[in-house]
Amino acid sequence: MRLWLDRNNWVYYIGRGNNLKALLFSIGCMLVLLGSSFRPAPGPLSARGGSDITTFAVSENIAMPEPEDKLVKYSVYEVKKGDTLSEIANQYDLTLDTLISINGFTSAKSLRPGQLIKIPSESGIIYTPKTASTVQEIAASYNINPDRVIDANGLLSETIASGKPLFLPDVRLPSATLREIVGNVFQWPVHGRLTSWFGWRKDPFTGRRSFHNAIDIAAPYGTTITAPMQGRVIESGYSPILGKYVMMSHSGGWKTLYGHMSEVLVAEGQYLSQGKAIGRIGSTGYSTGPHCHFEVIKNGSFVNPLNYLP
Repeated sequence: MRLWLDRNNWVYYIGRGNNLKALLFSIGCMLVLLGSSFRPAPGPLSARGGSDITTFAVSENIAMPEPEDKLVKYSVYEVKKGDTLSEIANQYDLTLDTLISINGFTSAKSLRPGQLIKIPSESGIIYTPKTASTVQEIAASYNINPDRVIDANGLLSETIASGKPLFLPDVRLPSATLREIVGNVFQWPVHGRLTSWFGWRKDPFTGRRSFHNAIDIAAPYGTTITAPMQGRVIESGYSPILGKYVMMSHSGGWKTLYGHMSEVLVAEGQYLSQGKAIGRIGSTGYSTGPHCHFEVIKNGSFVNPLNYLP
């Protein structure tokens, strides 16, 4: 026996006349698959080999499946205690870059319980052109298919106005940007105990409230301080406040400073790879004990070093 549709959506059953069970089984299958009632087709057909032919027709045209909807969709996730962006990204099979870009995170360490974050249906980033552009130009600059950009954003025009955010499927953030946001820009310059944090504090000598633009890491006298990132020594000397100190310049607009050293092991202009010795822990200058005063400067502004350390 056989079942098929002709060009007018008639459903034909071909089989021997006494094969009633097979006929009923076939009709049941077609009812389930097509979800429609049947009516006799106009007139019997004859088949070779003496088979009887019974015909049925679908009562209405078969609905063709809708094309796959490729528009990116969003859901909302409420952050729970102990969650990390990496864990949430893995849970939804997304890249870490995706959650950072979609939600505009400048630091992954700013995640807090109860916070609501957007979860897209696929990986990608948000791109906002600064000038008017076309889908083809944007797609070419990121080496992706322009049709995917059109489908993901439901675009009706290939011209994109300046300031219009677009979702770019499968695109990743620059590695330097990702490291900065995740907080893995630097290695720790010395392993020890944090004794003073970045921000307002009571001055240990005067007792007055003052702003501390660094973190203090206490360690045994003479412990080696190493470069947390490759860069060049741009300043070295002695200050009544910082004691013996070294300042380094790094790519990406970063600068770092290390103070209160007992010994400086580098010279101005020297290039250091990550992990190279800079000096040794001491208590020179304005200090209450052996420690490393560690400053981080981004594009001329002091920032909290803890946001950029693992």
